[in-house]
Amino acid sequence: MKLLIPFDGSAAAAHALAHALHLAEHSADSLLILLNVQNVQTLGLSDILPREEIAALGAEASEALLAKPVCQCGIAGIRCAARAEHGPVAETIVQVARETKADQIVMGTRGLGRLQGLVLGSVATQVVHLADVPVTLVKETKSKAARHSAVG
Repeated sequence: MKLLIPFDGSAAAAHALAHALHLAEHSADSLLILLNVQNVQTLGLSDILPREEIAALGAEASEALLAKPVCQCGIAGIRCAARAEHGPVAETIVQVARETKADQIVMGTRGLGRLQGLVLGSVATQVVHLADVPVTLVKETKSKAARHSAVG
């Protein structure tokens, strides 16, 4: 089973990785493809910088973001491959899923409200519409302790 996990360093992405690791435990031939996509928006840069400089900064950012999840896969005994790409996030995720022949995309969602999600659109929504493979969205939830303190 080949799972593509877009990873941006967020808590939502960490939850998606945890879910993917859980899925991978049940298949002897699992491979997690950890993907980080960078562009001028994700890097907070101006597009007047040379493309080569933007790509180099993006590669550095991706390497730093993917180090921990690669380590987590190793600790769990799950094979993984890290991949850094540059481009529009949703389209690049779907392109990499096709290139790698991923069986499924497992990704986090930040849980924007319906109105905000409709106005802004979301990467997750775009991926669901563009992907040729199943997409599992892992919603970030409050911890048990946080739920209990909110109730009590």
